[in-house]
Amino acid sequence: MIRADLHIHSNHSDGKSSVREILKSAIAKGLDVISITDHDTLNGSLEAIEIVREEQLPIKVIRGVEISTAQGHLLAYGINKEIDRDIDLIEAVKLVRDLGGVTSLAHPFQFYRNGAIRLKFFKVVDCIEVFNAKSLPIFNGISNFFCKLYKKGKTAGSDAHRAEFIGCGIVLIKVNSNDEKSILNALKNGRCRVKGKISAKNIFWRF
Repeated sequence: MIRADLHIHSNHSDGKSSVREILKSAIAKGLDVISITDHDTLNGSLEAIEIVREEQLPIKVIRGVEISTAQGHLLAYGINKEIDRDIDLIEAVKLVRDLGGVTSLAHPFQFYRNGAIRLKFFKVVDCIEVFNAKSLPIFNGISNFFCKLYKKGKTAGSDAHRAEFIGCGIVLIKVNSNDEKSILNALKNGRCRVKGKISAKNIFWRF
């Protein structure tokens, strides 16, 4: 099992910490995999991949982005092209799939942070974020219910906007290899479980 935090923000969007600070924190906390999912830009995750490769750091970075669709935030993994913001959510899912990526609804039902609330969107994505460390337990619980109902894969993350909160939400993934494709396939097929802790300090920082 590998330990992954798949929802982190850097200062490439609305996070406070730099990519280097994020990598340092993730390694110190014993994470095997992270994805920097900045709003509408891949720059954070691409910078992290470059640093890890150049400095041979002991961590895997999955390409990621949080797309601001017209109906809610959508996490996209494993793509190399950015998707326009304010696009229809279903259209965004199709585009990500065409690019060979995997989608997950970000913090569903958390309407005040642009979480998707209409059930039709739960049916079209590959995965659902069932634990978000900046969401209230009720939202995570309902998300988990519909994830099981629609037999979707699951993701989890800290949604950290500061490096200190990295690892508050993680997904434990069962894989034989830690390459990006194997990890994303395991997520889609539910070969994982989630764990985390809710921190009021994390929830209310940059609410």
